[in-house]
Amino acid sequence: MEWERGKYLQAPILEDFSRALSLALILEASAWPKPGNVHRLRDRPDLRYEAFLATGVMAYSYFRRGIKRGLNGWRSIVLGDLIYGLVSDSMRKTPSSNTCLGSSTLLIPLSLGLGRCIAKEIPGLECVIGEAMEALNGAGVWDTIYYYRAVRTASPSYLKPSDDTGEYVNIWDPHYARKLAEKNTRLIDVLKYSSRIDVVADELVNGYKRSIASERFLRERFNLHGDWNRSVVETYLYILMENNDTIVLLKHGAGMVEYVKKRAGEVLSMILKDNSSEWVKPVMLLDEELYRLKVNPGAIADLTASSIALFLLKNIIQGNAFLKPSTV
Repeated sequence: MEWERGKYLQAPILEDFSRALSLALILEASAWPKPGNVHRLRDRPDLRYEAFLATGVMAYSYFRRGIKRGLNGWRSIVLGDLIYGLVSDSMRKTPSSNTCLGSSTLLIPLSLGLGRCIAKEIPGLECVIGEAMEALNGAGVWDTIYYYRAVRTASPSYLKPSDDTGEYVNIWDPHYARKLAEKNTRLIDVLKYSSRIDVVADELVNGYKRSIASERFLRERFNLHGDWNRSVVETYLYILMENNDTIVLLKHGAGMVEYVKKRAGEVLSMILKDNSSEWVKPVMLLDEELYRLKVNPGAIADLTASSIALFLLKNIIQGNAFLKPSTV
């Protein structure tokens, strides 16, 4: 399929891409039961399902700005202000604790990649991801400062003032902006350093490798049984069993990470063999277990959202409906 510049610059098409990225946030949050995470049947004490729906709606304007910025170019700030804007907006207007720091860090660069690929008239996710990486690599110190603001606004409980951050400025340093400017710290370098333990940062700096593989898995499962909700839950478990969730690691330690991965693999193996509606029962049991243990694999939810986003974008690029099964 060719990307016709005149066609893809039309407002309805640009809106479809923006809607797809926003919808990815809503579809991820709505899938149930995602063990340990908020979903349509499970709130957490400081975080409600409705907050994720509101975040998805508010995200639309930021994704559209990202696409337009990719189309038209930028000056001193590439994407940091968009991440900060979405995080601060969602927390101020919901109100809620953090709903989108990780997911916005993954999806905002994709919006810029989309705009750049449309401008270059190059089709496909390979271009989108490649251009997203180019935008990230071009981000300067002001992007870093805005990203720090986003993290400080989200205020993740697992990041401490006492954390050893090596040569990089601690998030909670009261003089972070001045120090970042003095060091001329690039965002990509901060993310590379964070990627040692942060699976979202690792996903971003390594070109969305997990999301690409998980999008294929999601498409295969959806093609097989046609149940969107089940496909997302299966994809979430697929990612969870293979990866160390950053939040679980920093809050509960490596032993809990390995336990959660093992349990996710066991449950996924069970439900892949079950073609009946009973598939949901073992997943609900794991959800109850992780909730009792206060284990919340939020970083895996972020990777699930980026996998859904790639699914939706691929469908739009191919001229298909958002949620149409496809063997491609």
